[in-house]
Amino acid sequence: MTRRNVTEAGKRASKPAKPRKDFPLFAHSSGQWAKKVRGKLHYFGVWADPVAAENEWERTKLALLEGRDPDVALAGVSVGWLCNAFMDSKELMHERDELTKVTLNEYHGMVKDVAAFFGKGRRLDSLRPGDFERYRRSLPSTWSPITINNNLRLVRVLFNYANDIEATKRDIRYKVGLKAVAKSALLKHEAKQHAKEFTVEEVWTLFNAASQPMRSFILLGINAAYGTADIGRLRIDHIDFANNWLGEPRGKTGVARGCWLWPETVAELRLAIEQKPFTTSERLKPLAFLTKRRQPWSVDGSTTRPLTQAFGKLKTAIGINKAHVGHYSLRHTFATVASGARDPEAVDYVMGHKDSSMRGGYREGIEQERVKAVCEHVRQWFLDGKPEKGCVK
Repeated sequence: MTRRNVTEAGKRASKPAKPRKDFPLFAHSSGQWAKKVRGKLHYFGVWADPVAAENEWERTKLALLEGRDPDVALAGVSVGWLCNAFMDSKELMHERDELTKVTLNEYHGMVKDVAAFFGKGRRLDSLRPGDFERYRRSLPSTWSPITINNNLRLVRVLFNYANDIEATKRDIRYKVGLKAVAKSALLKHEAKQHAKEFTVEEVWTLFNAASQPMRSFILLGINAAYGTADIGRLRIDHIDFANNWLGEPRGKTGVARGCWLWPETVAELRLAIEQKPFTTSERLKPLAFLTKRRQPWSVDGSTTRPLTQAFGKLKTAIGINKAHVGHYSLRHTFATVASGARDPEAVDYVMGHKDSSMRGGYREGIEQERVKAVCEHVRQWFLDGKPEKGCVK
């Protein structure tokens, strides 16, 4: 209801009497309980709820009498204080290897945005559901539903942390204002996007046009569902050449994963490791791959992404012009093709996905034969799409 409508409604209704003689507010014709402080009229709530109006007066009284904004904290539990406390907590998690550098950087960017929007000095206990709705409306219209949901998820983590540490007497009610984009909107958005996958012909074209170590990177993507970060941290001792097996916890989640390596992948890995640039660094020696500058191909939290850039150049050079389809799309392609093996648990094991079901909580590992069957299924898809000429350099 607008202020004008409230005023007109108030004129038509008779003003209520004060609930008691010492009630500090008066019934204003706008339909609200009000009080003039330092020459300025302030409103504290509707006639129908004098208790809430008096509580709001008590909450803001000292600041108003002193001429201050009651929603700006002098010290203590402000938005800025929360952001600092939250980041201190996340820094400790990162130091304990419980949080990746990428996620830490995402949190840092989020708290900067939140502090800028609400103001560092804004009192936490002054935040209302409507404030969070305003924040949500302020997000750029150019953002996709997925980007919006990722941002809202991070902000919800921040204010959930505030409630967990009891930063305010009452929980901050943020959930309605920061509600995620509806699944129906996500599905409509995804339907408009190009599939984030490669055809088997495109995989072969990429593979045949590549040199080492990119040939290994391509096969690790389609054989082992490895993304750029997985490749960047891959150690030689994670590869069991004798048994064609690749096994390590997934760096992003720590979930156990394993993969049967195709003979083609093993052969390319051997070549790539033999050609790896020499390094004297004890930290880098165990890595399977290094760039020409003797650095990892992908570093957690780094803004430089040599593997992503190199793959993008290769894709452009051979004329694959799909937008938003990069090396990580090989992982998407693996998941799609592997689903045809009809063993979702084995597919999840290769991809490093955690089965959060009750059944998954009791399962300890998975038979290597099942994993091999999934990998062989994808290999057959790959070999069936092999071009007649120029398949191997």
